[in-house]
Amino acid sequence: MYDYILKNGYVVVGDGMKAKIADLAIGDGKIREISEHINKPAKNILDVSGKYVTPGFIDIHRHADVKLFAKDFGELEVRQGLTTIINGNCGLSVVPCPASHKEDIHRFLKPVIGNVPSGVYFDDFSSYRREAELQELPVNVGMLIGNGTIRAAVIGYQTGKLSLEEKERARAYLESSLEAGALGVSLGIVYAPEYNYDLEDFVDVLWPMRRYQVPLLTHIRGEGDTICEALEEVIEIARRLEVPLHVSHLKIIGARNWGTKSEKALEMLTKARASGMEVTYDLYPYTAGSTQLIQILPPEYLEGGLDQITARLQVKEEREALTAILKMPSTHFENLVSSIGWNNIYPTTMHQQQNQLFIGKSIEEIAILQEKDPYECAYDLLIEENCGISMIDYIASEEDIIRIMKDPYSSIISDTVYPEGGLPHPRMYGTFPRILQNYVKEQKVLTIEEAVRKMTSLPAEVFHLSGKGMLKPGMDADINVFDLEKIETKASYREPIHMATGFSYVFVNGVITVCQDQYLGSKAGIFITRRTGGE
Repeated sequence: MYDYILKNGYVVVGDGMKAKIADLAIGDGKIREISEHINKPAKNILDVSGKYVTPGFIDIHRHADVKLFAKDFGELEVRQGLTTIINGNCGLSVVPCPASHKEDIHRFLKPVIGNVPSGVYFDDFSSYRREAELQELPVNVGMLIGNGTIRAAVIGYQTGKLSLEEKERARAYLESSLEAGALGVSLGIVYAPEYNYDLEDFVDVLWPMRRYQVPLLTHIRGEGDTICEALEEVIEIARRLEVPLHVSHLKIIGARNWGTKSEKALEMLTKARASGMEVTYDLYPYTAGSTQLIQILPPEYLEGGLDQITARLQVKEEREALTAILKMPSTHFENLVSSIGWNNIYPTTMHQQQNQLFIGKSIEEIAILQEKDPYECAYDLLIEENCGISMIDYIASEEDIIRIMKDPYSSIISDTVYPEGGLPHPRMYGTFPRILQNYVKEQKVLTIEEAVRKMTSLPAEVFHLSGKGMLKPGMDADINVFDLEKIETKASYREPIHMATGFSYVFVNGVITVCQDQYLGSKAGIFITRRTGGE
């Protein structure tokens, strides 16, 4: 006897093929049968006539490394149809974090991943995995190992080259993480401390990847003025390592770069694929991004961790020199101030009481309220908050988003960060329903079948997630049922904390987790490793 039979739904397999009306049977956490009519007995028969039945959505780019240990983890994810997420992106995984550098690593990552909760103990990937496997998870969760955190585990946030012995330690961290089940390796080349590496350094410290053939996910060195050079760098790294390349949140920063550079970027990636490389990429469907406010600073001002950055910003001569740099277009770092302006940079998480009224306002607006120059305003805020500020930055164009979205090798992601408090980016709550509402139903940029593929089988292929991403007998019963006409994203930049609507059912490993837009609190997810969910 089956556990469930879903009757008469528009079944979207996930491979891009056209939806067909069919019945689908679920039993023991797996899809057991899909056919035109299933007349076998079942404990529950659900009439889903007129609704789409799709694989559960997979978000391969979130930063819930420590959020998964929180009691309230899971609702906002499954309420938008997510059944699998992958953390540890942008080189910013929470492990490894040995005692010698743990405090600095946790403080540096706080605007991205939030606070590490008490009562949870880990210092490497293996111990992190043990803690994660003890959790009752509402969704399936996988983890990457971040190359930036590996470097910080070796020498902290100091600049300069690694010694031969330090490189050996970095490779050892990488190899032990992959042995323990990390699904891939993430780079955050734009961030401290990875910006210190050049091409040869990356190839050297990442060399153990060759044996594991896991994907290399890259937040590239520049996404605006220098995007072509940045893509050349990661293509060459992956070529030398002979591993699959996946470019994270592909976009074009700054109005002066919109249009032609998105075309050029896709041409470069297509050429690399034609040469025999495995090359994929992803995007989020918003013109604004979200990261740490210290990302406005050039690399030479990020040395030594947050305390040293804060101290440097208090020196008059340093501030004057920094302002001179930020006012001019730059080639050695992603100069957001020059490319998008203070009017497009919005602090969203600050902790000092006197700064709470500024959350959700641009640096330009805050400067006017404080009667300050915007450069001085930004430096003072960073000092007051010890550099622990998250921001939203309006960086991209809708035309470029659509161009990249229509490419057959692009997946959909959210790039959700989990800072403590403040005003989150609406993509935390609304990315995947937004694709269905805006780009399938309203703008018709994608067909429902194309959109579902980009949110299911394509990301599953990147990580070789066996059992995920398709509706076929024997696959895991991670399933969404929704009425496309009722799908609505309610999260906005001004009011981001709103759940999407329109989901009749969300199944995670055969267990109903959402029913009629209500979260049931089911804990049917697992922690996915290379051995349990990949290869």
